[in-house]
Amino acid sequence: MTATPSPEPTKYAAPWWVWPGTMLALAVATLAASWLMVPMADEFCYVLGETRFGGECGFTTVTGLPCPQCGMTRSFAWAARGSLVRSWLYNPGGMTLFLWIQVGGVVGLVRLVKGEPEALTPPWQLLFGWCMSWVVLLYIVPWVLRLCGINPLP
Repeated sequence: MTATPSPEPTKYAAPWWVWPGTMLALAVATLAASWLMVPMADEFCYVLGETRFGGECGFTTVTGLPCPQCGMTRSFAWAARGSLVRSWLYNPGGMTLFLWIQVGGVVGLVRLVKGEPEALTPPWQLLFGWCMSWVVLLYIVPWVLRLCGINPLP
């Protein structure tokens, strides 16, 4: 019985550091963008430098229903400032997603510094459980509550 030769790696395979570098870049970009946006307390707008932008959500305008992402941008903006309670109150899914992205950036940085593309890799079961918990408990449940007239948002 002869051994089957392993397939040749494609010449277009990305170097090992591309994914960890992307994780780090995404975390830095998310933090910077979230920090630059200053949510206005009583309005549906944000301030970026001297420019005000934003308005009522298109989903809400078209359907008359609360948006599933309602409060997500403000949640990111407050999380970037370290105000996690305020961030949670605007959107629990937003706060945890922001933190998840930042943890991914730290993992990417550790992998780049150590030169180990598999460093800090959690078991897939843990990632799957976290994703399902986030989607159901922190994203869908608050939206369903808003649809039922229970709006915990400030």
